[in-house]
Amino acid sequence: MKYRLRNQYSKNPERALKEILQDRGVQDLENFMYPSKKCELDPYKLDNIELAADKLLEHLRKNSSICFVVDCDADGFTSSSILWLYIKNIFPNANLNFTIHEHKQHGLEDKIDWFIDEEQFDLVVCPDAASFDILCHKRLKEINTDCICLDHHTIPKDDDGNEILPNPDWAIVVNNQLSDDYANKSLCGAGVVYKFCEVLDEKLGIQQAQNYIDLAALGEIADVMDKTNIETNYIMVEGLKHIKNKGLQTLIEAQSYSLKEKAEYPYYGLTSTDIAFYIAPLINAITRVGTLSEKENMFYCFIEPDRPVKSTKRGAKEGDIEYAAAATARCGANAKARQNRIKEKAIDLIDFKIQKDQLNENNIIIVEVEPADNIPPEMSGLIAMAIVGKYNKPCLIVRRNSKNLLQGSARGNENFSSLPNLKEYLEQSGYFEYAAGHENAFGGGINANKLESFINYINNDLPIGAFENCYVVDYILNATDNNLNLLTELAQHPEYFGNHIDDVKVIIKNIPLANIMAMGANRDSMKVSFNDIDYVRFKDLDFVENVFSNRSKNLTIYGRLNLNTFAGRTSVQVFIDDYCFEEDTHKYDF
Repeated sequence: MKYRLRNQYSKNPERALKEILQDRGVQDLENFMYPSKKCELDPYKLDNIELAADKLLEHLRKNSSICFVVDCDADGFTSSSILWLYIKNIFPNANLNFTIHEHKQHGLEDKIDWFIDEEQFDLVVCPDAASFDILCHKRLKEINTDCICLDHHTIPKDDDGNEILPNPDWAIVVNNQLSDDYANKSLCGAGVVYKFCEVLDEKLGIQQAQNYIDLAALGEIADVMDKTNIETNYIMVEGLKHIKNKGLQTLIEAQSYSLKEKAEYPYYGLTSTDIAFYIAPLINAITRVGTLSEKENMFYCFIEPDRPVKSTKRGAKEGDIEYAAAATARCGANAKARQNRIKEKAIDLIDFKIQKDQLNENNIIIVEVEPADNIPPEMSGLIAMAIVGKYNKPCLIVRRNSKNLLQGSARGNENFSSLPNLKEYLEQSGYFEYAAGHENAFGGGINANKLESFINYINNDLPIGAFENCYVVDYILNATDNNLNLLTELAQHPEYFGNHIDDVKVIIKNIPLANIMAMGANRDSMKVSFNDIDYVRFKDLDFVENVFSNRSKNLTIYGRLNLNTFAGRTSVQVFIDDYCFEEDTHKYDF
């Protein structure tokens, strides 16, 4: 097991946390640790936001027909829900309609013919999408349909490298990426809509936007926005403190097995990591593999949680109903299981391609998916991540478009010793048309004619051992250290981590195996206790067996901190992500 220190942080508990947060990119510690309304930026610094508010109010006062395009991801559902609920609260008789993508598409392109030929509205609203669907804007304008986009996506470029910018004569686009005066570029669509509602508040002389900050928080967390920005962090923290949306409450309470007391109203202690692990995946699964009916029910989950819908429970009879929120909680779990089955089948096919064409001999595994493979595009990122784990190399899952561009999902690993930032490497290579997203999870595109040259480049450029796993850790400690109260202090603040702020990672050496306990119905989990700290690893029978067969040795672990409360007792846990056994050079009295 190879590891290295990220930095030399203090072991003084009072200083350690602040040093770690600053090193993670938090510049304004005071406002980050104690967020308040003053962390918010002036919404009027978003270009066109007042124009968009005036246009929406004009249509609402005329009782115009308005259609929402609900973008097919968690951010899309939350951003549409915020504005829908806001409007219905102020204008209960508003003539609102919505349409949802059948698959995981985005924007207007798959909807424009429907708007033109079948259903015509006075106003089309696109939360979290469509800023750059310029030809669609033009076609809507030609039939006298106004269009408002409330979005956050970055500016694309054409084949010649020129930026594609919206035409203000065809649509009103509010986008923080297009607003030079708006400093926060980590607002997602739900965040932009929340700011839009603040402007509507001011124009209407009311204060209603804050009622929907819980959905804004869900959108920000699920879309993996950067909480080092104090406004984004404020929305997340404030939103999780005030969860009012009944649909969101239902989804949280359905995860009581995992979240325990955090799933009980008022959901005290719920963190962005909890939402990212237990709530966002349910929504994402429905958007990826759910039926159109399940997606519609999910939108109703947020805007009309008590709406009766046709029951699809096993054994349900004709005419049986359930309520939208409960149906979504159940269908989300089912969709996640269905997604996993589809994923495993797709991974087997991708693995066959890799072995057949010996793609794993290259330093970066690039697999082209054919239409006949019948692999949903929305699964590409999950598949690429699984391939990274299996082959310990970066992976791209790509598809060829009509312009001979291979584009798709790329995944890397920050622990690769010579390639901790895959996106930056691809950008600097000069071969890729684009790479957009996070450092090791993003979308990319390369001209197919350049692929062979790129493969030759990476095979020659990257050194032997480039993908050796080297864990980047914050502390290397000994289990016998007297200052392990440092871990208690760090574990007490899970709310500071997640969404671009990495969890605290530690190496702890010389853990004796005297106090051990196999756990779980199948006894496939293990807890090792020493010096008032529990080291735990779940559902790994090999680890359990290795612990029992290495009792004469000491355990060294790589892991993450957790604060566990059970039966009124709170203790520090370390989740074991990797481990090794070493000869015991210490003597202990037990």
